[in-house]
Amino acid sequence: MNTFTTRIAGFPYSGAQVSAYIFSIDTFVVSLKNGQVVRHTADDPKLFEQWLRHHGARNINDKVGSMIYNFYFEE
Repeated sequence: MNTFTTRIAGFPYSGAQVSAYIFSIDTFVVSLKNGQVVRHTADDPKLFEQWLRHHGARNINDKVGSMIYNFYFEE
């Protein structure tokens, strides 16, 4: 059952507009498909991240983490 809507409370953009995101401490930095980058502090960060992933937003944290790991530990 799909419980996610096109929009989520407190974030003025639709799921169709999100492209990628990074999360640090308490703030999401979200890249929109139109090239705009916006900051958002969610009341429920886990729910907001689930909503982003549901709408196909890429988690840049994963990419950056693997790049750093590969730089230091790749044989």
